[in-house]
Amino acid sequence: MGVNGHSIGMWNCFRGIHKRKGKKTALDLTAPASDAILKNRKNTWIQLAGHPGGFAPAGPNTIWKKRYTKDNNETQAYETLMEDTARDIVPMFYREVEYNTEYFIEIEDLLQHFTDPSIMDVKMGTRTFLESEVSNTTLRKDLYDKMVALDSTAPTAEEQQRQSITKLRYMQFRERESSTAEFGFRIEALRMSGETPSSNLKRVKSKEQIHGILSKFINNRRIVQQSLVHRLKEVRQHIEDSAFFMTHELIGCSILVMHDKFEKCGVWIIDFSKTNLIEDGCEITHRLPWHLGNHEDGFLFGLDNLMQFFSDIEIKEELTNTMKPSQTIPDS
Repeated sequence: MGVNGHSIGMWNCFRGIHKRKGKKTALDLTAPASDAILKNRKNTWIQLAGHPGGFAPAGPNTIWKKRYTKDNNETQAYETLMEDTARDIVPMFYREVEYNTEYFIEIEDLLQHFTDPSIMDVKMGTRTFLESEVSNTTLRKDLYDKMVALDSTAPTAEEQQRQSITKLRYMQFRERESSTAEFGFRIEALRMSGETPSSNLKRVKSKEQIHGILSKFINNRRIVQQSLVHRLKEVRQHIEDSAFFMTHELIGCSILVMHDKFEKCGVWIIDFSKTNLIEDGCEITHRLPWHLGNHEDGFLFGLDNLMQFFSDIEIKEELTNTMKPSQTIPDS
């Protein structure tokens, strides 16, 4: 990826780059998660967020992800991305398979590159719902009741009087309950090395709360901090240079961040089930505010902020003094 010409390998940082020449390789598997495969896996696969039971180990280095929608948006997205300049910032895609009347996509198991990693799932964008989901202006009491259950002070006087709200009003309320609306990302789940996953993070929204979680995640290691910031810069450059990303709205996509005790680091974009091609003639920046019809999603706005949050983490000097000079990544 080499956005600034540095050779990341010399700093022991895993970049997630694979030389993907020729056609995609399809693995000849008839069922996921055989006992022999599971016993020999380097890592036990961990699902941080999303539908329970939506993933299963497949081959030694792949997983199956269940398709919940009738369309095959995610399959089409991955197939296009494998031919795009941004293919190195997403898991490698192998195929779509039908198994027991259900459909799955088979993709690279990113954990194969790490030993007991710390993992973070970050939902990106200022909008995590499709425009088609909120175009209906029907007033709904059930959504009003959900809002009140989460925050009794949220409804306006008019909403209290009529005891109903639109779906758009509810969805935007939910976005403001987390850091999504203000910063363009929210931390969905976190798993520190050797610990159980935590997914009760969706209402984390303040700068102080975010800094606290990210500081915990990098565990006061400057080399991890600098490597992740460098990788996030590369991901951003790939998005800005990508024909795919600049012609699609990115709704519900996540950034998956990992590092382990050997200071291998990786950042990838995952989850493309709500990714849609925008209409001809409609330009998208992924940074401008959204209004109905412009398809802006705030993905790059969120990525800019996430990168800044990581950059702003203060490392305790008593630990960094023990690091070797070769472990420090030069400023880009």
